[in-house]
Amino acid sequence: MATGITERNKMKVELASLGYSLKYIDEWQPKTTLYRHKPSYNTAGEISDEIGTTVTNVPGSPDYVLRKSRIGLFQWPPSESCECKWCREWVNVVIEHDTASNKYSCDSEDCNYVANSASHSGKVNNLRMHKKRNH
Repeated sequence: MATGITERNKMKVELASLGYSLKYIDEWQPKTTLYRHKPSYNTAGEISDEIGTTVTNVPGSPDYVLRKSRIGLFQWPPSESCECKWCREWVNVVIEHDTASNKYSCDSEDCNYVANSASHSGKVNNLRMHKKRNH
């Protein structure tokens, strides 16, 4: 895809606002690995790919990386210090975590929901989806 100087500058600004280096657009690698900062769901509404899973060997071109960043895929792993909207939401989920039983349960009054997943991020995502749907 051929882009003019105006498009390149817009892309640089948007990539920079997402946390990418301004020089990334000039020095990108042909292939890269992207990390999920939001879960991927199947048609049944179940998590098919959890936060932190990778998508490898994808194009590293700035236009591709920019498109994927809009749906929660970035070149760095998700973390508490990440400023993307999905990580900020993930970190700000209010959870009650019983470390003895490793249960993640809803903190709303009279709610007995307990998140069920094999991993911490899956439990947090299930709890977040429960809260969006029910509270």
